[in-house]
Parts: sequence; structure tokens; C-alpha cells
Amino acid sequence: MAGMKESPRQRMIGMMYLVLTALLALQVSSTIIEKFIALNDNMEQTVTLNSGYNADKLQNIKLSVKNRGDKPQEVVLVQKTEQLHEETLALISYMESLKRNLIEKAGGRNEEGKLKGANEETAVEVYMLGSDLQKGKAYELKSRLNDYCQFMNEQFDQSYMSLAQDGKENTLYKNSAEHKNKDFAQLNFGQTPLAAALAVISEMETKIVSMENTVLTETAGKLGAQDYKFDKLMPMVRANSHFVPAGTPYQAEVFLTATSSSLRPEMNAGGQQLTIDPNGIGNYKFIASGGNYDAEGMLKKTWTASIKMKKPDGTDTTLQVKEDYVVVKPVVQINSAAQKLLYKNCGNKMDVLVPALGAYYNPDFSVDGAVLKKLSGQGKIIIVPQAATVKLRIKNQGQLIEERLFNVKLIPKPEVEVKVNNKLVDPLLGVDYKSLRSVSVKIIPDTDFKNNQPEDAYYEVVEWKLRVANGRNASFNQSVHSPVFSFSSSANIKMTDRLLVEVIKVRRRNYLGQWEEVNMSNKPTTISLF
Repeated sequence: MAGMKESPRQRMIGMMYLVLTALLALQVSSTIIEKFIALNDNMEQTVTLNSGYNADKLQNIKLSVKNRGDKPQEVVLVQKTEQLHEETLALISYMESLKRNLIEKAGGRNEEGKLKGANEETAVEVYMLGSDLQKGKAYELKSRLNDYCQFMNEQFDQSYMSLAQDGKENTLYKNSAEHKNKDFAQLNFGQTPLAAALAVISEMETKIVSMENTVLTETAGKLGAQDYKFDKLMPMVRANSHFVPAGTPYQAEVFLTATSSSLRPEMNAGGQQLTIDPNGIGNYKFIASGGNYDAEGMLKKTWTASIKMKKPDGTDTTLQVKEDYVVVKPVVQINSAAQKLLYKNCGNKMDVLVPALGAYYNPDFSVDGAVLKKLSGQGKIIIVPQAATVKLRIKNQGQLIEERLFNVKLIPKPEVEVKVNNKLVDPLLGVDYKSLRSVSVKIIPDTDFKNNQPEDAYYEVVEWKLRVANGRNASFNQSVHSPVFSFSSSANIKMTDRLLVEVIKVRRRNYLGQWEEVNMSNKPTTISLF
């Protein structure tokens, strides 16, 4: 295209596009499809950036004309450039709608946002080429592209060639026996997978915004809307993310930015005035706050900055910049034996971690329905429930991270274990009265409770009663204050007797080392003798 000046990035993309387009005639592999997708993404970014530059350049033109007194002939030029910008936006919007429709007709995107039908060719042909009864969208696209070029040539004295060339017009294909007789639609969208079709349209979009930029630059030169003079170049890297899981791609943009040592801009963002370094760069830092996260734990937010500086003509101008960012809900990890419930009046230990915060993790905790105690070590706490439920609030540097609700369970009753001669007794058989030497009592905690709260699950029997009975009469009745009772050789025990073991008093030691009495069932354990 005559008169077009392309940046190195645009020339590189154009070269990649030509190489990849030539591969369409071959059986494309999944690797090539991925390259088409990457190429399309790069070109879409280029279109977005250059569209923004063009909008800024148009505003500079309008301001320059106003500052120069709105001369009639210059006002006409402004009106023409405004019309050009509207035509460009309308055409880009139309082409974006084509891409959206192509994606939808080829199956849309999956949950990860990737194209389901990246290899799909039939849907592309049906939509873009059409059928015998109706022409597809590619023919309408060709007409609109040609109209745009004609508008540029007529209104701004340009000599742009058609953006929608048939095979015989295209320098790449005019000598190809296979492709020279194809029209624009067949050449670009026939037997073309979705990923390549998207790249074809995006490449045309880059040419459109480049054409607009050329005309705006020439117009600005005529009006005296000169660029700012910069005397410092700095390399910059802008990564998609600083956190890259193993096995996933790292992606970053490397580019040059220019500043001026003579400009002293004033910058404000988020209600604070930014400190400007010698290179004219302001640094904005704040603690990201949470809120109403979506189902995926994401919260979209925006911050705005204003930059006030002197224009080349000496007047002040203020530029606004908006930046979108996404607050990701930090994942709270609670390492505790009891993940979903707590035991009442027990020291439930927790280790609360938020790995995503890294070195910025400085937690603060509060609870409802419990007493909270902090332990040494970041994130280590003890919760002693006193109600049916407990709500734990986790904050970091004043920002609420999460509220976690726990159900509270009463301490389960322990079991009474009775042994005769240090052995458990089969209740169906009983014990040989001649072998009777000792009876022992032990309090066994609930298994889950002991596993979850080992420091709260130590029991002692303080007092129990042993009786030797026959019918309703008891020949022996002894209160015992130790775990084991031994019979003397003079004990008068008969075969028809039975032993009754009744626990009178039990106590439990809690995590603080304090003892508390435990209410036990008064039902005695009966052991028959034979």
C-alpha cells in the first residue's frame, strides 16, 4: 500500500502472516493452529494499541485547531478526520462482529476461553463463502473494505490499493496456477480453519488502523500539531503475569518507552499524588481490597490516574488513563485436625495460611461464639468454642480475606472399659470365680475426639464402686479410688455370685492442663461368675 509506514512490529507480523497463509494449502498441524491463534492475539493487541494512538492523535489535532483560532479551512480538516475515525471504528466493529460470529458458529469457547473449533473449516466456509443460493459474509466484507479504501483515496488524496484483492491481483498468488483464479472470499476463507480465518481478519484490521494513522499524521503535520520532544529511551517489559505455574507459558511484551527530562508532569491516582522519578515515571502502589467475588473468586476493578503536563505550545493539558485489574480471592488454607467442626470448650488448634500473599501476609483474626488465643508463629491460633457455631474472620493489613463458619460439637461421652485379671470379659461366658484376682476400670475417649484433640482427651477414673452380689444381697461393697482393685485370698466368692462395677466420678484434663469433672452414666457393668 502506497504511503504506508509500518513499525518493525507491524512488519514482523506481516511477514509471519504471509508465511502462515502459505501453509493453508498444506495439511495444518495442531502446532500451526496454535501459531495462528498466537498471531491473531498479537495482531488484536496491535489493533487495540494503534486505535488508542489514533484517538489520541485526533484529539491533539482538534486541540491544535482550537488553539490556533478555529480557522475555517482547518476546521474542515478536523471534520474530515473525525469522519475518517468514525468510518474506521465502524469498519473495525463490523470485522470484530464477523470474528465473534465465526467463533460462535464453530462451537464457541470452552471454560478456559480457548477456541473449541480452532481447526473447523466447514463452518468458516458456510458463513464466509455462503452457498449457491446466497453469498457469504466475505463478499460483504470485500465491498466494505473497498469502500473504505475509496473513501481514503478520495477524501485525503491517497493511493491505497484494494485491501480485498482477488487471486489475480494479489502479488503472492497471481502467478500460482492453483490460486490465481480464486476470488477474495475463496482465497482467504476457502478450506481455512477458524484460527487462520480470525488471523486473516485481524491482519486486515492492522492495515486499516495503520492507514488511519498515516492520514492523521499527515493532517497533524499540516496543522502544526507536532509530537512532544523526548530525549530519553528506556527498555520496558510488561509481563502477562509475574506468577507462572510450571508447565504453563510465560508471556511478556518488550518495548521502548520515551520520556523527556524537560517535562515535569504531575500525576495523581486513587486520591494520592504520585512521586515522579528523574525519568518522569510515577509509581502507584496500594493494597488491593476484596469484595463481592464472582463464582470463580474474581473481582474486576478499575483505577484511574491523571497526568498533567505542558504541551509544545506552552499550555497545560491533562491526560486520563484507566487500568483494569482483577482481584483474585486468596485461597485460605486451614491446617487443623477438625476442618469443618470444632469441639466445645476445647483448645482447637489451627494453622491459617494464605500462600498467595507471600511476604505481605500479616494476619489478624477475630471470632464470634468463641475465645481466640494467638500462638507464636504467623497464622497459628487456638479457638475455644462456647456456642453452637463459630465464625472466624481472617484479615490481612486491614482487608477482610474470608469469613469461615464452623459447627461446634459437644465432647462425646467416653466409654468405660472393665477388665478382670487384666483381660476383657466376654459377657456371654463370664468369669471363672476360682480365677478371680483383680478388677480394673479405665476411661476410653471417643476415637475421633482423641484423634482431633489429643491434648483434651485424657481421662482418669477418680472413684468407682465394686460389689459382689447374689440376688438382691451384696456380700461385698467397696469404693475404689485407684484404677485396679485386687481381691484378697480370703474373699468369700461363690460360683452363683456376680460382679457389679459402677463408675462414680471421672475427670478430664484439658489442653491447659486443668481438670474438669465429666458426667457419666450411672448404669453399672455386670459380670457373671461360673
